[in-house]
Amino acid sequence: MTDVPRPATAQLIDLAAVSRPDWSADQLRGILAQARTEGITWGRVLVAVAQLIADPGAEPPDLLAALPESWRQHRRLPMPETAHRGAAAVRAVLQKPASD
Repeated sequence: MTDVPRPATAQLIDLAAVSRPDWSADQLRGILAQARTEGITWGRVLVAVAQLIADPGAEPPDLLAALPESWRQHRRLPMPETAHRGAAAVRAVLQKPASD
Protein backbone atom coordinates (compact mmCIF):
# COMPACT_ATOMS: atom_id res chain seq x y z
CA MET A 1 0.00 0.00 0.00
CA THR A 2 1.58 3.27 -1.11
CA ASP A 3 -0.92 5.79 0.20
CA VAL A 4 0.01 5.68 3.86
CA PRO A 5 -0.29 7.44 6.14
CA ARG A 6 -3.86 8.19 5.13
CA PRO A 7 -5.32 11.54 6.14
CA ALA A 8 -7.53 11.27 9.21
CA THR A 9 -8.38 14.89 9.91
CA ALA A 10 -11.54 14.20 11.92
CA GLN A 11 -9.74 11.72 14.16
CA LEU A 12 -6.83 14.11 14.66
CA ILE A 13 -9.24 16.87 15.67
CA ASP A 14 -10.95 14.43 18.06
CA LEU A 15 -7.58 13.50 19.59
CA ALA A 16 -6.70 17.16 20.02
CA ALA A 17 -10.09 17.86 21.62
CA VAL A 18 -9.49 15.16 24.21
CA SER A 19 -5.80 15.93 24.75
CA ARG A 20 -6.05 19.72 24.58
CA PRO A 21 -9.50 20.87 25.75
CA ASP A 22 -8.10 24.42 25.86
CA TRP A 23 -7.91 24.44 22.04
CA SER A 24 -10.76 25.39 19.75
CA ALA A 25 -11.64 22.50 17.43
CA ASP A 26 -12.84 24.99 14.81
CA GLN A 27 -9.55 26.86 14.94
CA LEU A 28 -7.57 23.64 14.54
CA ARG A 29 -9.83 22.58 11.65
CA GLY A 30 -9.12 25.88 9.91
CA ILE A 31 -5.38 25.59 10.50
CA LEU A 32 -5.38 22.05 9.09
CA ALA A 33 -7.28 23.25 6.01
CA GLN A 34 -4.76 26.03 5.51
CA ALA A 35 -1.87 23.58 5.83
CA ARG A 36 -3.51 21.41 3.16
CA THR A 37 -3.81 24.36 0.77
CA GLU A 38 -0.13 25.13 1.34
CA GLY A 39 0.74 21.64 0.11
CA ILE A 40 1.96 20.25 3.42
CA THR A 41 1.89 16.45 3.44
CA TRP A 42 -0.37 14.63 5.85
CA GLY A 43 2.64 12.97 7.47
CA ARG A 44 4.23 16.34 8.27
CA VAL A 45 0.93 17.73 9.58
CA LEU A 46 0.40 14.66 11.76
CA VAL A 47 3.85 14.90 13.32
CA ALA A 48 3.61 18.67 13.82
CA VAL A 49 0.18 18.48 15.49
CA ALA A 50 1.37 15.68 17.77
CA GLN A 51 4.32 17.84 18.83
CA LEU A 52 2.00 20.78 19.47
CA ILE A 53 -0.35 18.62 21.53
CA ALA A 54 2.60 17.55 23.67
CA ASP A 55 3.73 21.16 24.23
CA PRO A 56 1.65 22.74 27.01
CA GLY A 57 2.34 26.25 25.73
CA ALA A 58 1.50 25.56 22.08
CA GLU A 59 -1.54 26.82 20.19
CA PRO A 60 -2.94 25.60 16.84
CA PRO A 61 -1.60 28.62 14.88
CA ASP A 62 1.90 27.50 15.89
CA LEU A 63 1.50 24.74 13.30
CA LEU A 64 1.74 27.22 10.44
CA ALA A 65 4.46 29.25 12.13
CA ALA A 66 6.63 26.13 12.44
CA LEU A 67 6.40 25.24 8.76
CA PRO A 68 9.10 26.49 6.42
CA GLU A 69 8.12 29.29 4.08
CA SER A 70 7.12 27.98 0.67
CA TRP A 71 9.41 30.43 -1.12
CA ARG A 72 12.38 28.80 0.58
CA GLN A 73 11.39 25.43 -0.85
CA HIS A 74 11.48 26.60 -4.47
CA ARG A 75 14.53 28.81 -4.37
CA ARG A 76 17.23 28.00 -6.90
CA LEU A 77 20.60 27.20 -5.43
CA PRO A 78 23.36 29.65 -6.37
CA MET A 79 25.82 28.52 -8.99
CA PRO A 80 29.30 27.48 -7.76
CA GLU A 81 30.89 30.53 -9.38
CA THR A 82 28.89 32.72 -6.99
CA ALA A 83 30.88 31.31 -4.07
CA HIS A 84 34.13 31.67 -6.02
CA ARG A 85 33.39 35.35 -6.77
CA GLY A 86 32.60 35.97 -3.11
CA ALA A 87 35.78 34.26 -1.97
CA ALA A 88 37.82 36.25 -4.50
CA ALA A 89 36.30 39.50 -3.24
CA VAL A 90 37.16 38.62 0.36
CA ARG A 91 40.73 37.69 -0.60
CA ALA A 92 41.13 40.99 -2.45
CA VAL A 93 39.96 42.96 0.59
CA LEU A 94 42.19 41.00 2.96
CA GLN A 95 45.26 41.46 0.75
CA LYS A 96 44.92 45.24 0.49
CA PRO A 97 47.50 47.06 2.57
CA ALA A 98 46.03 48.95 5.48
CA SER A 99 45.85 52.68 4.83
CA ASP A 100 46.11 55.23 7.60
